[in-house]
Amino acid sequence: MLALSLLLAAAPLAVPRLPLKSLVLYENGVGYFERKGPMVAGAVAEIPLEPGQLDDALKSMVVVSERGVASVEFAPPLSAEAARAMAGMPEPEGQRDLSSLLRALQGVEVKVARLEGQSARGRVVEVADEEERDLKGNPLQKPTLLLFGEAGLQRVRLEELASVRPVDPAVQLAWYRATGSASAQPERQSLKVRSASGGGSVAVGYTTEAPVWRTTYRLVLQSAAQQPGRLQGFALVHNDSDEAWEGVKVTLASGRPTSFLFPLAGPRYGRRELVSPEDGLDPAPQLATAEAREHLRGALGGTVGLGAIGTVGHGYGMGSGSGSIALHGSSAGGGGVTSGASDLLSGEGPTPLDPAAVSEAGELFLYTVTEPVFLGARKSALLPIIDRGVTAERVTVIAGSEARLAVRLSNSTPLTLEGGTVSVFTDGAYAGESQIDRIKPNEVRVVPHGEDLDLEQHRTLTTTEGPVKAVRKNGSVVELHRVDRKSWRLELTSRSEKKRTVLFELGSGAGYRVTAGAEEDVRSPGQPRYARLALAPKEKRTAEVVEEGAIVERVPVEQLTSSRLDALLARQLDALVRATLVALRSEAGRAEAAAERVRKIDARLHQLEGDSARLRDDLAAAGKGGAAKVAEDLGRRLLLLEDELGKLRLEREQAEKVVGAARSQALQLVSGQGERSRALPSQHDG
Repeated sequence: MLALSLLLAAAPLAVPRLPLKSLVLYENGVGYFERKGPMVAGAVAEIPLEPGQLDDALKSMVVVSERGVASVEFAPPLSAEAARAMAGMPEPEGQRDLSSLLRALQGVEVKVARLEGQSARGRVVEVADEEERDLKGNPLQKPTLLLFGEAGLQRVRLEELASVRPVDPAVQLAWYRATGSASAQPERQSLKVRSASGGGSVAVGYTTEAPVWRTTYRLVLQSAAQQPGRLQGFALVHNDSDEAWEGVKVTLASGRPTSFLFPLAGPRYGRRELVSPEDGLDPAPQLATAEAREHLRGALGGTVGLGAIGTVGHGYGMGSGSGSIALHGSSAGGGGVTSGASDLLSGEGPTPLDPAAVSEAGELFLYTVTEPVFLGARKSALLPIIDRGVTAERVTVIAGSEARLAVRLSNSTPLTLEGGTVSVFTDGAYAGESQIDRIKPNEVRVVPHGEDLDLEQHRTLTTTEGPVKAVRKNGSVVELHRVDRKSWRLELTSRSEKKRTVLFELGSGAGYRVTAGAEEDVRSPGQPRYARLALAPKEKRTAEVVEEGAIVERVPVEQLTSSRLDALLARQLDALVRATLVALRSEAGRAEAAAERVRKIDARLHQLEGDSARLRDDLAAAGKGGAAKVAEDLGRRLLLLEDELGKLRLEREQAEKVVGAARSQALQLVSGQGERSRALPSQHDG
């Protein structure tokens, strides 16, 4: 198959890279890269970038040098449309045959090599379809390249072509960029830093996309209850570039600075109006123009779109699963092979790690890995960042119908623990795994990691609505403040030889607190509430756990019914609240009676309006038929009906006013209750 080849100049010598010295990775998928090295005067050093990173680097770049930097150079990307337009190439559908591509070189000087015979040189005049005849005399179309040069007009059959090369290097470069812009494989990008005449050390920092760093933990608990737990943490980092990290200082930032994609590197062009001379004269000989070379090459078959540059995006996903592993010394099949606890984690526990140095920068919490990082291109690594003693208590968590083995983890370290997976080891054996969210110092998390097969539990809940303690107004809403009560009956049976600390998960709701039957466990904001119970070995017991909570029932005044108020008045109330509710009951009853009257009037109005319409139709028919007496009788009946309709509409208007007045009066009754009612504990919606 014949191909059009463009012979380009030899590639320039490789430019040395500015060494990568430090890297800060953030939680939201960006990284701050810092490169530094000595440069002699006028030297050039390269900053390699991955596809799509050029815009990021340009908008965030910081340059620091001893004696200055002359420039930072780069090859701007071009959209495929712009590159084709600048090269004069046809649209993609027109690039499927050699004739169309050669016509795009019309007027360009080229060198042509034949498969056999001498080469030719000249400007492309046209690709013509010349006719020949075969041995039988049938016409054949032979595409032919017409050239004009020093040798005059030359004809080269396309079937004889070996290659065509533009002579002008600018045309070669334009075609090279146009063909590259259509590539499905994104090109590598780079910045080239040119040192000033003084030379010296140059440092360049920039931010661009980087894989999100994640954390994974190992929590080791010893058999002795008085020994603290030990937490080891690793950061999972990825080098997704083609450049190896050679002794790079890596810092992991617990924070999410704002970052966005912005097309900065590509050139942009404004559009100007095409204006012809007003004197009516042609700027070129008419015969030399094809519509004046498409208006002096101004029209390119439509506006070239240069407003969008494709960027490469990456998505990140996380998945989790849970399961159980039997650790009860069960034997494997055949050969009498048994499993038991290992002594690998006994004694002093796992080998100590060299934890990261921690610091704060504004609102960011930073882990700086102690050892320089060596990591090959397209490789990943676990970097140690934490090795600390922590406060960890073994517990059983009851949530729903399940009893789960768990660890009550209190972050007794000064560190912010990022969210991640955690594997739990107890008494030298693997006990399960879970996930934790971000934990600040002194915060508490309950981390379930396996099923508790030695605890049976059953629970029932009884909820009691408390009496109203205060009535308040909030706009057009009546607030009924009360203290509700939840009573949990727990039936627990332990089959274990060990003591159990049970954390029973309570219902949601701010303002509730345990008042009897157990202690409420200390929790961190946003975490579930638990009641703490102790269970002796082999113990079977029934516990009654009571919690009370301040509730605010918010009722729009138009929905405050007399039946609801009757139910509230049936409770034991203090005098002020009772007086307010009695007055509200009176106004609610008045509004309901008036509203019922409105409904009845509406039904009667609907009936009478139908009767009125029929009478009008009958009256019109009687008038046309000349039945004067019938028409007179119908007219009297219509007048009486219209009079009744007018009275009903007036009565309905009065009834609606009564409804509005009663509701307004109800709000007035409670407008001052907020200042006169007793103080309550923290409240939430009921």
